[in-house]
Amino acid sequence: MKKINVKGRIIGILIVAFVTTNAFLIFLDEGEQVDRKSYINEWSKTITYDLFKKMDTKAVFTSEETEPVYFNEDVGSFNEFLVEEGDTVSEGDDLYTYDVLNYYQEEARLEGEVSRLEEEIDAIEDFIDEIESYRVPDPPDTNDNNSSPFNNNSGTSDAPPPSYIETEYMKEEKMAEQETELAKQEAMLEMVEDQLDQLQDEGDRITVTSAFSGTVSEVSEDLESPLLTLESTNLVLEGTIPEQERKEIEEEMVVEIHVPELEYETTGTLTSVDDYPEEVELHRSSRYPFKVSMENPSEELLAGYHADLKITTDESLGVVTAVEKALETDENLYAWVMNAEGILERRDIETGIEEQGLVEILSGLEDGEWLAVEPKDEFRNEAIFFTPLHTDDLRVRQMFKMERQSILTYGLLGILSR
Repeated sequence: MKKINVKGRIIGILIVAFVTTNAFLIFLDEGEQVDRKSYINEWSKTITYDLFKKMDTKAVFTSEETEPVYFNEDVGSFNEFLVEEGDTVSEGDDLYTYDVLNYYQEEARLEGEVSRLEEEIDAIEDFIDEIESYRVPDPPDTNDNNSSPFNNNSGTSDAPPPSYIETEYMKEEKMAEQETELAKQEAMLEMVEDQLDQLQDEGDRITVTSAFSGTVSEVSEDLESPLLTLESTNLVLEGTIPEQERKEIEEEMVVEIHVPELEYETTGTLTSVDDYPEEVELHRSSRYPFKVSMENPSEELLAGYHADLKITTDESLGVVTAVEKALETDENLYAWVMNAEGILERRDIETGIEEQGLVEILSGLEDGEWLAVEPKDEFRNEAIFFTPLHTDDLRVRQMFKMERQSILTYGLLGILSR
């Protein structure tokens, strides 16, 4: 008969009882009197970084400006076109001719147009002088906030005054706008004066010249209005965004541009965002038009090419950042911090912008702090943590090059510390 190993069975039972009892005591340890340890095999470090929030959308290249050219049949009879579709024209180039029906009536009309344009030019020049002479206050005087010639706000004086930089920018923007309008009116005046000179010199036939530089995109052979359509050679991007995203974008935001057709990438600026949708329908989301301008775009770009856009709607520069997977959500957002004392600490945090797995930390963490990532079931507040030993990082040979006395000293210190 086989002899039963009573001693072995007793030892086994004692081991199981010991483990079970300790596990049970830990389970009942509401006061956390038993030291617990957390094994961490993956961790991450907070860093200072620049984060950007971006919105993806699409747009198409089109001419920056379109100029229709009209012919009034009441002033004469059309003679001939002097341009064709696709022709490039500059200011002063001939477009078409017509024969005058009533010399004196047409002369009076052209003279009246000259006077009107001269008055408009004088008014624009006076406004430009007023803008140039305006001194931007620093700091701004809240009592004189509405005295600015380029302040378009019609609200009450309770509105906060714009900052110095904002006001200076508004001044420069209004100056550029008025100078563009002045150049346009001067070109129109030159065109009308040229027609008047032709009428007074020749008497019956007038050649209409262009007040616009661009390309002839349409010619109305049946003389329907507009007679000609001119488009500028400068390209802009036009697109629309849904109403859910309208409040997220505003003018002057930076835009990343990618043209798949050419594998071309550049940047631009959001120059306009409409406050009114293209169409209004009850059962359909409204879409709001926007425009993006570029500096020195590629000459290979053509009107009609499509582009993928990334609009930077928000940014946080030089902020404390953590990887997203190091953050936990219960009732509030928190992270497990591996502090310098070797203790795992649960800490509540507040976050901001998220970009490609990185999260802005508004409060709760500082730059250079270590965060536990995995395994999450090992995380316990105020527990001692330990991490794997990376033998590849150890300089084993140097350990054995130490003096015998040093090895003995450190060994004894290790034993005594236990």
